[in-house]
Amino acid sequence: MHSTISGLFLAASFNALLWIVLIPIWQYPDEQAHFGQLQNIAEFGSSAPNPFKNTSQEISLSEVILQTERDSFGNNKFTYHPEYKLTYTAGLYGPEENTIRQLPLSSRKELIKWEATVNPPLYYTFGAFAYRALYNFSLFERVYAARFISLFLFTSTIFVVYKIAQIIFLKNNYLKVALPATIAFMPMFVFASTGVLPDPLTNLFFTLIIYFCLRVFNFGLSIATVFSLILITILGFFTRQQFLISIPIILFASAMYFLRQKQFKKLLALILISIAGVIIFSQKILIPEIGYLKSSSLTNQNFFYYFIWTIRHSISEVLPWYWGVYKWLSLTVPHINYQIINRLVIIAIFGILIKFFLVIKNRKMTTLDVNLIFLITISLFYFLIFALWDFLFNRQSGFSFGIQGRYFFPQIAAHMSILLIGLWQIFEIFLRGFAKYGIFLLIVSMVIFNAISLTFVSASYYDISSLSVFVTQASQYKPLFFKGNIILALITFVLLSQGLFIFKLLRHIIRK
Repeated sequence: MHSTISGLFLAASFNALLWIVLIPIWQYPDEQAHFGQLQNIAEFGSSAPNPFKNTSQEISLSEVILQTERDSFGNNKFTYHPEYKLTYTAGLYGPEENTIRQLPLSSRKELIKWEATVNPPLYYTFGAFAYRALYNFSLFERVYAARFISLFLFTSTIFVVYKIAQIIFLKNNYLKVALPATIAFMPMFVFASTGVLPDPLTNLFFTLIIYFCLRVFNFGLSIATVFSLILITILGFFTRQQFLISIPIILFASAMYFLRQKQFKKLLALILISIAGVIIFSQKILIPEIGYLKSSSLTNQNFFYYFIWTIRHSISEVLPWYWGVYKWLSLTVPHINYQIINRLVIIAIFGILIKFFLVIKNRKMTTLDVNLIFLITISLFYFLIFALWDFLFNRQSGFSFGIQGRYFFPQIAAHMSILLIGLWQIFEIFLRGFAKYGIFLLIVSMVIFNAISLTFVSASYYDISSLSVFVTQASQYKPLFFKGNIILALITFVLLSQGLFIFKLLRHIIRK
């Protein structure tokens, strides 16, 4: 078991590193804007000193050269044009790469436009340490140094997911591996977790919240758990404003614990304190992009119709984006991949319904069933909060904010756990003693889906018809330590590590 998990972490780390290497700079979601805030912290010690301009000449010029500069409609050369590619040379350096490399240090502090984000500072502060470590190098090296911080946060998240699996799937060693494996190789999650953006830290903190909440009603409230939840919530708030969503989830986990232990007085006290907190603070909490919440908004009958539209929109667009949308929202993998995934999701839902039917029929609820109810509840609550926020944004602005699939990745541990429980239920019914091989095929399928996605995304940037041409193009506008044959070596390590992990997993399943 330990050997299989070690193989998983090795393969996941190399795979994430390959994504980092092959994705050009400014091709992660708003990466140039996030890096702008990171650069300001590294250069000025805090936010930009100019109240009207916060993006450096260095970043702005690189956007022009790399064709990611936005027009008045917020679009660039790649937006809605998945076929668009940069012009490459026959060497390892892009046509204007040296122009960016030779910019003076003053270009980093000369602010010329407003584009950098103004988010809570914690993620950018971490990234600034990596930035300063390679301060004397070019923009490319400093961007990739910041990406390495995200890589560390990504692998840390996978470790926490494994700890979650140990709680949820206490007696099922196959699902203990399947949960971290499916998340580690979920291509859109890897993509959204390895660029310069605060998502990796947000996902890590929220995964920790889920982990400690599971500890609360599985093992009880302890001083260490309570302290950890408070600390993570505070740190999360300094990463993303919407991290306050975690507070109701923590309270719900505590309520479930008191209910299971039949501590009704404590449960009543918690409910009364929560109601008082909502009454006192609901009018004083500043919601990002919205302002202060008005109680009339919560009872507006139009919200019901907007919520129905949100569900339909989420199924038709947000769900596919959850599984993969790249290149400034212009590129998706071949549609058959989403068709397969959708059918697996439907099968998993049937598995969950069967499981609840058996609970009602047998009048017996296991610890796994209680965990499942918690995971489903917080997933629905999280979705409801985003639907409400988008409704308020729409009322204020006249258009939807545009919810993306990656916005739900803080809950990915819950989502994948629910899917695995549902699929395992189906596998046990139809495959019986061979259910474990169904899980094995599921994990292998996710590894293959990851490879297909990365290949498809890479082909949208580079010519992959020739290995030598691919390496030459993929080397351009990259750090000095990721040029030429180093890329080939990394691809080799990725394939070997994934093969080793699959071999160890199969051996583990056969032996059990």
